[in-house]
Amino acid sequence: MATRTRVISQNKAVYVTPTGWGEYAEAGTPLTGNSFVTGHHLHRVDTFSFEMDLAGARQDVREFGQLARIGTVNLTEVNPTLSFGYFLGDGENELALGFSKSTNSNKFQMASGQLKEDDILKERNVFLLTVEEGEDAFNLEDSTMEANEDNHDVVGFGNCFISSYSANFSVGEIPRADVEMQASNVVFYTGLNSGLINPSLNLEGERTHTGAVKLPAPSSDTATLPLVLRPQDVTISFADGEDGVAPIGGPTFSDLPIQSASIELPLAREVIEALGNELAYAKLLEFPIDVTMSISSLTRDFASGALEYALTGTAENNKTNITLDIKEEGTSKIKYILSGAVLDNQSFSQGLDDNETVDLTFSAQIGGASTTDQGLFFFPSASYPTYNVVSGANNKVAAQPIS
Repeated sequence: MATRTRVISQNKAVYVTPTGWGEYAEAGTPLTGNSFVTGHHLHRVDTFSFEMDLAGARQDVREFGQLARIGTVNLTEVNPTLSFGYFLGDGENELALGFSKSTNSNKFQMASGQLKEDDILKERNVFLLTVEEGEDAFNLEDSTMEANEDNHDVVGFGNCFISSYSANFSVGEIPRADVEMQASNVVFYTGLNSGLINPSLNLEGERTHTGAVKLPAPSSDTATLPLVLRPQDVTISFADGEDGVAPIGGPTFSDLPIQSASIELPLAREVIEALGNELAYAKLLEFPIDVTMSISSLTRDFASGALEYALTGTAENNKTNITLDIKEEGTSKIKYILSGAVLDNQSFSQGLDDNETVDLTFSAQIGGASTTDQGLFFFPSASYPTYNVVSGANNKVAAQPIS
């Protein structure tokens, strides 16, 4: 167990793994026994927080004759929540978290793995490594990780579902993403960074997955990954729907001097419980899923139109496809396409001696996993990460946490 006077960001690193072993094995065969899988290090993370609301799942037992409770009982599953953010790169983090990659010849919904409840992609285990005080986590190598693991601690989160993903872009700020997840289990490992018992649980609240986790030395990887993407490399374009002109009039969408933009992908889940199960029987996506893109821009030209056309229905269902592309030295690193988007709101404002601004909100509903005419599509330049198989020999296995 490490002894520290404080913990700061330099001591931290974040990893993800599949929930069950075997899906990413190089030979394509399940891992068994003491087999280890290496965690995938998430890059450019700058915020991380988590919370466990124990009281929310607990009920007091009281009866006539006593003022104080006579006991407590947990009636529902405790669902820890975690959230973290990172600077956008080439899409490697998104793919490691289970999002799906589209190409020009093969398009998938960004959340197609979640839509299909894919056993491989729908959930993840997340690990938060803390190294010894006074050391940069990125200074470690695999050999020093093993030599110093008695001074390392890890928090493991099992069965993590993504509940929200957002990407944010603004003039003068580094493009970033923020992720919120909901877990079923939290395990605190002390004096270890390998041999971490899988924290994921089955319906009975038991650990049935075999194998363990080994965390490799973290690295900033500036040789192959972008340092960061820049706001001046972000372009937003509109297509179809008469170049995106709203039938009710207002600003023309082409050549807007956009100041900020954000994409919100909500993936809220309905928790289904059943008698006889310790944990939730299922956590299913709630439909419909409305993806929104919010844009704030300075106002330039106006297009003709009138609100009455929308009120009478003669404006029809004017849709647009919005492409948000981020390039580094002319090469696309990440691209988002919001297809079949409709304009939900436009708000104009102006102060004394200020530029007039307009805030636009577009939305599109996600269709099936392979639906290509509406929804959110993700085009990263990164490839899917691989999770390497590690021999179980000479690796410690963490003891079960105190119940």
